[in-house]
Amino acid sequence: MELQDYVAALRRYWKTWVGLTVVGVLAALSVVLLSTPSYQATSTVFVASAGDGTSGSQFVNQRVTSYPDIATSRAVLAPVIAAKGLDESVAAMRLKVDASNPTDTSLIKIVVSDDDPAWAADTANAIADEFRTVVEDLERPDSGDSPVRLTVTDRANVPTIPVFPKPTMLYAVGLVAGLAVGLAAAILQSRRDTRMHRKQDVRAAWGPEGDQLTVYSMPPARRRKRTASPTPATMLTCRLDAMAQRGEVSLLAVPLSPDAEAQAFVEDVRRQLEDWGTPVTVTDASADAPALGRPGVSLRLAGPGTPFPQLRRMTGDRAGVVLLLEAGRSDRARLQEMRSLLEAAESRVLAVVLLPPRRRRRKNVVPAGPSATVPVQRPGTRGDVPAAEQRTSQKTTVGA
Repeated sequence: MELQDYVAALRRYWKTWVGLTVVGVLAALSVVLLSTPSYQATSTVFVASAGDGTSGSQFVNQRVTSYPDIATSRAVLAPVIAAKGLDESVAAMRLKVDASNPTDTSLIKIVVSDDDPAWAADTANAIADEFRTVVEDLERPDSGDSPVRLTVTDRANVPTIPVFPKPTMLYAVGLVAGLAVGLAAAILQSRRDTRMHRKQDVRAAWGPEGDQLTVYSMPPARRRKRTASPTPATMLTCRLDAMAQRGEVSLLAVPLSPDAEAQAFVEDVRRQLEDWGTPVTVTDASADAPALGRPGVSLRLAGPGTPFPQLRRMTGDRAGVVLLLEAGRSDRARLQEMRSLLEAAESRVLAVVLLPPRRRRRKNVVPAGPSATVPVQRPGTRGDVPAAEQRTSQKTTVGA
């Protein structure tokens, strides 16, 4: 997929990635609202050598890295639990306590987490005091003083800001995660989608000769109001009128999905041909196309549920065929199957018309009465017909 394909996929499936992004933000909001705030209180203990000289410092540096394990040991936590009269086990207390030795320092940081900030601060100070006593006793030889001296340099204060949840961080994580998952889901949905949305999809589904296929794409109503470009009905009318000047033209319109707009499209073409003075008849595809006996256009409209054998019979008179597709609904497999049928019947596809999705065309059904299309000059003047269409109409011939 190229960049424009990714952009088209994100525009087409915007509800998917927007919805998942909103879900990510709402999930973060639920965590913020439902989570119990957790506070952390920290006490700092400094470890120093009780003796003089470098040997004492080397002794401290060698032993201080093992002291954090002592801070969370039963020897320290059990007396604290007993002294504070806490109703919890050493294992449960250990989950709330974390001790560390910052690199290249003689400090031991004791951190206690709890939803009660005052309890966390009081417990951190109690553990620091008990830790100082236990370490000095463990390092003291049978006779003499302890070679290390521990001092509580920073006693824990009652924290006022919880460490979890942090709304700003959670919202950012929820937004980024939801957006990433949403974009991936939209692209995956686009890859698995077998419907046709753009001209490129129609040509790709048609096969190797798709680049030579004439495809008209009708924009949504809100875009047609801002442009004076001829509609697909007008451009097709130009081609039919040019061919009708050379003889009778028999045309079969085949919608590939149930859609009342297919009939409105054919009716629009008929009105424009009549406005230009081109003889035209419109009949149901189940009936035989009447012979005009003079240059003109015979239009037939097949139903979307017409069986293939019947379509084969209707296209057997070498009539030109116009396929009407609904963007976002017509399936590629159906188009490929129709192409195989037309090739077997030796019928020529004059054009493929890609109509906008039905939900955007409910208010844009062509009404009965005067034509509502953009006025263009008769093909004889070629004033408003694109050069590409002029060349196509000159080269295309359709048998009666």
